Amino acid sequence: MWISNKKRRLLQSPVEGQQLIFRLASIDTKCASLQPGASTLELQGDILCTPTPKSTASQSTNSGSLKSIKHDSASKHGKGMNGAVAYFLAKDKMPLQIVKSPGFLHLMRETAPFYMVPNRHFIATGEIPKMNERLHASIEEKVAMGVWFSVTADQWTTSSADRQSSGCETFISFTTHCVTLDWQLHSHCLETLFFPEEHMPDNILEVFENMLHEWKIKSENLSGITTGNIANLIKAFGKFPCMWIGYFGDNLNLAISKVLRMPQVDSAVKACRRLVHAFARNWKKRRELKKKQEELNVPEQALIQDEASRWGSTAEMISRFLEQQQAVCAVLATDKNAWHLMLKDTDIAVLEDVSQILTLLGDFTDAMVTEDRVTLSSLKPILQHITTEILGEIGEDSTLIKQMKQVMRDDLLQLRYSGEVKRVLDICCFVDARLKGCFSENLDDTIKSCVEEAMRLAPHEESESKSSVASPEEKSTCTSPTTKRKNKTLSGFLRHIISLKQDKSEKDSEYMEEWLKAKVKLYLSLPSISIEDDPQAWWKVHTAEMPLLSNVAQKYLSIPATSVPSARLFTSSGHALSLHRSALSPEHVNMLTFLHHNLE
Repeated sequence: MWISNKKRRLLQSPVEGQQLIFRLASIDTKCASLQPGASTLELQGDILCTPTPKSTASQSTNSGSLKSIKHDSASKHGKGMNGAVAYFLAKDKMPLQIVKSPGFLHLMRETAPFYMVPNRHFIATGEIPKMNERLHASIEEKVAMGVWFSVTADQWTTSSADRQSSGCETFISFTTHCVTLDWQLHSHCLETLFFPEEHMPDNILEVFENMLHEWKIKSENLSGITTGNIANLIKAFGKFPCMWIGYFGDNLNLAISKVLRMPQVDSAVKACRRLVHAFARNWKKRRELKKKQEELNVPEQALIQDEASRWGSTAEMISRFLEQQQAVCAVLATDKNAWHLMLKDTDIAVLEDVSQILTLLGDFTDAMVTEDRVTLSSLKPILQHITTEILGEIGEDSTLIKQMKQVMRDDLLQLRYSGEVKRVLDICCFVDARLKGCFSENLDDTIKSCVEEAMRLAPHEESESKSSVASPEEKSTCTSPTTKRKNKTLSGFLRHIISLKQDKSEKDSEYMEEWLKAKVKLYLSLPSISIEDDPQAWWKVHTAEMPLLSNVAQKYLSIPATSVPSARLFTSSGHALSLHRSALSPEHVNMLTFLHHNLE
């Protein structure tokens, strides 16, 4: 506090100094009663005062005026914030009404006090469609750069609880996986379309062809279509020129379902399911189970109920029961009315055999589901390991285990992956620089298939330019007088043209086949890359050395082996069609799903 010289002299007098002290105390009391943030202190009649800083007063005035300023949607800052809110809603699958929820508004007031949050209608009719239009154009540019395309497709139906207004509705989803000229692999969600028509193959095929036309994808540039094992999808895409391939997870599920329908296995699984359901419905049994778990030092885990359509949940149910078997039997033993739930020793032995196989298979499926991209080339070694190692017969196997393994092997190898599908798997595995010919059952047949595929994919212009070179003897023969006389009739001209075409094609194909075989030898002589490396990156470096062989790799290395892309599509669409969005139109379902999966 600043004190003048006069005030200092007053402090030197005892009486006057004491009076001054009392006056200072009264000033402190008045200061304490002032409002916080006051910039001036005017105490009339007091000998002390504090100067008024003009800058502080102006800052207070300016801050008060700034608090009243709001950035509307037309301002630069407002447009950026609107885009950020729309991104948040689309990417995180949030309902649009959240923009008016108290919690969201409080968050925006704290983080962006100058921003006016728009209403739901503005977001739904303005920002979301604009974002969709920009992203659609960007994806179109990326798709236009693709050389080969593979498509995954799946059908799914909403539950009646999700769509209270109109009941269950069916949608069909498409994702595409394309390889560009610079060997970049892009995956995009293209459409999630409302499908109210009958699920006939012709209707499905019409929707698919319309989707290809809209995205300007030519059918001859499709390398494969991967779908679930739905009869109508198989019939629809079986008519298409490219290869249809079933999801690995669905194929494995069908093979395991055959095992679970075996009489011995079916009886034991049903008995286990009845026991688990009895504990799930009775809270007293669950309470007693916890007590027995503590007494017997068993892990305190609840029993798991399964879903009959998901073999993974059935495997978890069996595994958990076997873990808790001692505690469960102790609970049932104390209640005579529950003795009928106890499993027989034969049933427990069957469940142990089933759990042994399903646990090993579950490890592979879990590993494949966690991967973002599982191409068809990875399926061949996995399939071979499953059929030879996991499902291979061992001397100590029980009779039931041998029967279960035989049923699964026959289903996978003879029904799911045989004939043309097996040939495609061999080619995919061969052109993968990580694997090459390691998993080919007959390497010569695989090389022959790969060479034939490369010849089919060879540019037509090269064939014509090579075949146009003829020897002088051939030219003289073609221009001989006898030939000229024969060619005067139309049939003679046609006969001559066809014979020339056949001769040139035979010579051209022979030359190209030998040249390709030499390139295959070069390819096999190069060292394989690590399993963690990217085969597309390897081919990008070696395309100039093996151009025709690289065409085969470019075509087949984009085909997915699992249903993960489509499963994620209908999972996210299911979130969009929640009870909070029961009135959402099919067009907005498609838009929101497209934004969620394609926004980076």
